[in-house]
Amino acid sequence: KNGSHSAPAHAVCALYQFHYGNQTMIEKMNLTALTVDNLDLNRKASAFNKSLTDTGEIISSRFLWDAEDSITRKWRPQGVTTFHGSSGRRFVLASWYGRKDEGNSELGGRISFVVISDGMRNLTSEYSYSHILLVDENFCTLPNIHVGGIEQQNGTLYVADPRKGMQSILEFDLLGLYELPPEMTNRMYGYRYLLRQSSLFHSPTKPSFISYDIDNNKFVVGTYVRCGKKVGFHVDPEKCFNQPANRLVWFNKTDIGLNISESNDAESNNSTDPCWHYFSEMQGATSARVGNSTIVWVSSSYGPIAGSHLHVVNTSPSFTGECPDIGSVFLDDVAILRFPPGLEDLHIEQTKDRQYMWMATEFGTRMIFATPLDSLVTADE
Repeated sequence: KNGSHSAPAHAVCALYQFHYGNQTMIEKMNLTALTVDNLDLNRKASAFNKSLTDTGEIISSRFLWDAEDSITRKWRPQGVTTFHGSSGRRFVLASWYGRKDEGNSELGGRISFVVISDGMRNLTSEYSYSHILLVDENFCTLPNIHVGGIEQQNGTLYVADPRKGMQSILEFDLLGLYELPPEMTNRMYGYRYLLRQSSLFHSPTKPSFISYDIDNNKFVVGTYVRCGKKVGFHVDPEKCFNQPANRLVWFNKTDIGLNISESNDAESNNSTDPCWHYFSEMQGATSARVGNSTIVWVSSSYGPIAGSHLHVVNTSPSFTGECPDIGSVFLDDVAILRFPPGLEDLHIEQTKDRQYMWMATEFGTRMIFATPLDSLVTADE
């Protein structure tokens, strides 16, 4: 989740020279603009419906990746969010990072677009999907990006970028999808589709992950920090709880200050203080209003062996200024649900009749799954 200590890697570019204006450049490259509804979804994910927690009363459902993606060592899944297309199709988006250990870091990050509803009914047995490579405004990959968290809001995909010297949130307009002509796919390692970066802004803390609180209209970003001596396990000792490095921040984009393109001084934009320091090994966090309270969910995990923790923090009443009112929350007050190893990003989706918490795992049996939010509110430790 850290993603900031990788050695430099060279970007892979779809075009060697970039002295054309944007529109002319696209024409010169013979790229085809398209929408998510026009993607050729050439892979199949298989559905499941079962309990994944230490209590059999909480049921989750959705999918496992195909045979190749479920075991690939070159890519590792990280983030998850949702998107409703103009045609009524409902998508899950999942991010992956190219692993340096496998010589894949120069490809940066990719997004899987998975259709889970065709607009008339929810699909239940298998889901079609395709991978899209993330590129910058010059159609070059983003080497060493960890894409540890993603969030879609109003047609924009927000991507956490904790790389050293960046500490930013990258923005990708989902209308910025392009298809490469067949003769150019080899240059991009066989990838047919590109999603082009449209903008970025500075994050108030190193963004290991990102989500959005739709009730309080705030982004949530946090920082992964290791704590504890037990290798391969996440634990919740008092000494790791609420340590200063466990930063978690709620913020409005307009409150951050200067756009990163207007200032090279990262610290000058660091205008929002952490609300609370929460847990070690945070991999994802989000929040929502439930009654008169705001519930905060934080996922923590470390390594491929031990189970993960989903912490459920009840804050009361709701927000005080820019932060949930934590009050005198102690570790013993926090409900903990245990999930499989490698629990990562968290995202809340609002459908017509219910809210769901989407989650992803990166180790073992790689899964993307949704759990009814109300089943995660009253969970007991």
